[in-house]
Amino acid sequence: MSNPFLTAVNKYKLIEKNDSVAVALSGGADSVSLLHMLCSVKEKYNLTLYAIHINHMIRGEEAERDEEFCREFCKKLSVKLFVKKINVPSIAEKEKISTELCGRNVRYKEFDELSKKLNCKIATAHTLSDNAETLMINLVRGTSLNGLCAIPERRDYIIRPLILCDRAYIENYCRENSLDYVTDSTNLTDDYTRNKIRHNVIPELKKINPSFEASLKRLCDDAKLLSVYLDKQTDKAVADSRLAFGYSAKKICEQDKIIRQNVIKKICVENGADIPEHIHIELIDNALFESGCVDLCGNFRAVVK
Repeated sequence: MSNPFLTAVNKYKLIEKNDSVAVALSGGADSVSLLHMLCSVKEKYNLTLYAIHINHMIRGEEAERDEEFCREFCKKLSVKLFVKKINVPSIAEKEKISTELCGRNVRYKEFDELSKKLNCKIATAHTLSDNAETLMINLVRGTSLNGLCAIPERRDYIIRPLILCDRAYIENYCRENSLDYVTDSTNLTDDYTRNKIRHNVIPELKKINPSFEASLKRLCDDAKLLSVYLDKQTDKAVADSRLAFGYSAKKICEQDKIIRQNVIKKICVENGADIPEHIHIELIDNALFESGCVDLCGNFRAVVK
């Protein structure tokens, strides 16, 4: 039986000899499995391993239980653990954002600081199943090509060695290796969009195609290749159209529509504007051929003449 953890490590070149890696450890089955798997290849790659646990202070005693579990698990594996206690509900209220978004922001801020401090990679426990859920969320909300890429295998210092492991594989790995783990009670409800898709949508789709999650991953991989290619073509088109005081509408109009749309986005961002909404992109694209102006968010205006 193939090992999807090792397949991902090799296919996406996630780990190299003498790497330092810190695992984002929640105490759940995914992150527990990830730390255990990395320990199993520690000697092979001569790894220096750490773990980081973020106590979001959202679930009271349950959060304290999770923190203590992570301390004991890391002690058992002789892995140095960094623990951060951060009052996410308080920060979310102050910043007027959801606790879900705030928690994510807090986590990645801490990951960034630890990565710089230790000069290490941060391994998160995103799985094949998480990738499928993310893609479905993106589709429901309306997505571009980038949204079809779902969860990247790596981004800067972040690596995701479990990205080819589905949830069933993780659960079986925990059984085979007698690994205990904790369960976040919020994952059992349908209060969040991800949970609704996880509990109600994915199971129905897997009845049609048991390999549904792997099929979506192939779509994501194709979307990433296409995205990289389009980015290269877009960069070239922007460079070719650049003038001393703006850009040549004529040069941009010579491009296929998908490239023109990407060029419009890139030019807007280059000049300090936000990525324009789809309707604004269409209006600017029309203006490239007919002249005119389009008002954008943040007091920006695209003018073609």
